[in-house]
Amino acid sequence: MGFLAVNFAGVDATHVVLCMFAWFAQMGFHEGGHAWAAWWLGDDTAYLLGKRTVNPIRHVNWNDPMSVFNSVGLPLITSIALGFPMGMAWVPVGVHNFRHPARDHAIVAFAGPAGGFVVAVICFVLHFSFFPFFAGSEVKILAVLERLFLLTYVTAIIYSVFNLVPIPPLDGSRILYFFGNWRLRELLSRIEPFGFMIIVLLFWILPGSMLLNPFITALMKPYLVLPAMIWGGS
Repeated sequence: MGFLAVNFAGVDATHVVLCMFAWFAQMGFHEGGHAWAAWWLGDDTAYLLGKRTVNPIRHVNWNDPMSVFNSVGLPLITSIALGFPMGMAWVPVGVHNFRHPARDHAIVAFAGPAGGFVVAVICFVLHFSFFPFFAGSEVKILAVLERLFLLTYVTAIIYSVFNLVPIPPLDGSRILYFFGNWRLRELLSRIEPFGFMIIVLLFWILPGSMLLNPFITALMKPYLVLPAMIWGGS
């Protein structure tokens, strides 16, 4: 108990709250993006469940303990333990409702990461607009806002880039399936039951994240450089 007490005593509660806000913001837009795209293309499965919204609360199945853990508990635990929210959420998609199943499923898949990029753009605009007030300020609320914009931007970018990895069940695999030939489609279908294990192996055991770092770094540069370049200051 002493070990746990020491760890939790050192937790930055503000950081945890900001991490959870960042998680829910990107999750709501990501899952809402899937639901909106599916509805637009003729599938009302998510719509009938009230999930055609960017409200993250609607994307947690509160009667399903696994959904609550993946969408609320796990992000909270990882925010405390790792300083970054890691979680999962999903919306049901009725592929049989699409006129062009492979193409439309790919569009719906891309709409999720696109929603995350929308969150990143919103954060960039807010950060850019408030930048003159952030620079050198000792006002606590401004410092919290600056951290909030940065954390939400980083979270949205990381999740959007990660979800574009073409390994089932990540969104990128649906996109690759549409563009692939029959051999590639068959391969994706065969490895899908093992997709989660492949992801864990690649990104937790092997240094697969190194493949994503150049993309994340490139997307971080405008946020970190442009405001200071245009407004001046550091």
